[in-house]
Amino acid sequence: MNMPLNILFWAMEAAYCLHCLDETVAGIGFVEMIRKYFWSEFDGKKFFWFNLGLHLVNVLSIILYEIFGGLWVILPLSICWLFVTNGFWHVLGTAIFKEYSPGLMTSPLYWIIMYFIVRYNLLQGTISLSNFIIAAVTGAIITILMIGSLFVRRRLKVRESK
Repeated sequence: MNMPLNILFWAMEAAYCLHCLDETVAGIGFVEMIRKYFWSEFDGKKFFWFNLGLHLVNVLSIILYEIFGGLWVILPLSICWLFVTNGFWHVLGTAIFKEYSPGLMTSPLYWIIMYFIVRYNLLQGTISLSNFIIAAVTGAIITILMIGSLFVRRRLKVRESK
C-alpha cells in the first residue's frame, strides 16, 4: 500500500490549522501561557503573524514539492518534523508547569501523520533515508531554537527582576 506523500503533507497542514485552534480556544490559551511563563509582551498579534507566516511557508513548501519533487521533499518534511517535535514540547510543557499546555490535544495528529509518512513512504522507498534524516534534524533544530528562545527570554526576565 502507498499513501501519496503530498496528501500527507496537506494532512499535516490541516492538523496545524486544528492545532492553532486548540492553542487559541483551549483553557487559558497559548498566548496567556507564553505571557505567564516566558514573555509578558506576547500577544495575539504576534501569535497570529507567526502562525500565518509558518502556514504560508508550509503551503509554499508543499506546492514546490508537488511541482518539482526530488530534493524539494526536505522542506515540507522538515516542517512536518517541526510539528512533531513541537507536539513533544506540549507534553513537556504540561509536565513542567503542571497545567494543560494549549496544543497538547491536537499534537497526536502530528504523530499519527508522521507514522503514515514513515510507514507508507520512508519504508516503501519514496523518501530516501538521507533526506528523511536531514529533514528530521532540521525540524528538531528549528523547534529547539523556538522553544529555547522562550527559555532564554524567561531567564533574562528573571535576571532583570533581581
